[in-house]
Amino acid sequence: MLFLTKLGDLLSGDNKSAPSIVIRLAIIIILTAVATKVVSSVFKRIEKNRRAAGRTFGYVRIARYALLGLVYAAAVAAVISGNAKQTVSAVIASSGVAAVVLSIACQEPIGNLCSGLIIILTSPFKIGDIIRHIGLNATGTVEEITLRHTVIRTAENKRLFIPNSDMNKAAIENSNYGEARLYMPLEFSITYESNIDVAIQVVTNVILRHPNFDDAQAERDRAVGKDPVGVLVNRFEDSGIVLKVWVWAENLSSSYAMKSDILREVHKHFKYAHIEFAYPHMEIIAKKEDL
Repeated sequence: MLFLTKLGDLLSGDNKSAPSIVIRLAIIIILTAVATKVVSSVFKRIEKNRRAAGRTFGYVRIARYALLGLVYAAAVAAVISGNAKQTVSAVIASSGVAAVVLSIACQEPIGNLCSGLIIILTSPFKIGDIIRHIGLNATGTVEEITLRHTVIRTAENKRLFIPNSDMNKAAIENSNYGEARLYMPLEFSITYESNIDVAIQVVTNVILRHPNFDDAQAERDRAVGKDPVGVLVNRFEDSGIVLKVWVWAENLSSSYAMKSDILREVHKHFKYAHIEFAYPHMEIIAKKEDL
């Protein structure tokens, strides 16, 4: 009980001796550190549990930041209260200069803070989503969203730290927003001497036999009288004819493997069907009278 009384006297700031002031500041710093550690630990555990359950946790993060802000504000108030008269005088004297400096220095951080709150509240993307920043042409998985920046892990396992103000105003492509299915384009260029009908049938058969081909989408297409694969003659080029087809993939991750499988199988079956891939080449034709 005596210890608590002494602690209260130190925190009240009644004792103005130099040792008491140092001890008082040390106690405030220790209590602030302990409080922030406890708050961060509790909220991070809540955030981890919600993430494991597949639930959103943006509001939990906002609550953590708000509570930490209150802890720091209480610490500042405790320091100021010990020397209130001198502090108020100093603040009044320097308020004009401080206002100008803060307005310049904090313009970008405040913008990032507001943008971070908007991203967390509106959730155009969340942790775990695969997104593409169109302006930067950067694609990756969202790994972290703080009040200052968004962390994106690229396919090369590198981290991009993008300010929230930039993320908030940029065009973002989210592969996980809504449904995860992906409409994937494929093109095949064949020579003019190749049989187009045979080439179309080969591509169609390869796609239909792939284990990741979306049967549900195929049934819906058949119900409305639409070809579930639909290989089209897209255009004529100098070296050959370009066939194009759009294939439904389950998600972005599986689309890469699916595309590789289809290209490999089409190459193999084109060889058996005597379908040649087009490539730039030149033919020289000599007339008899020139010989």
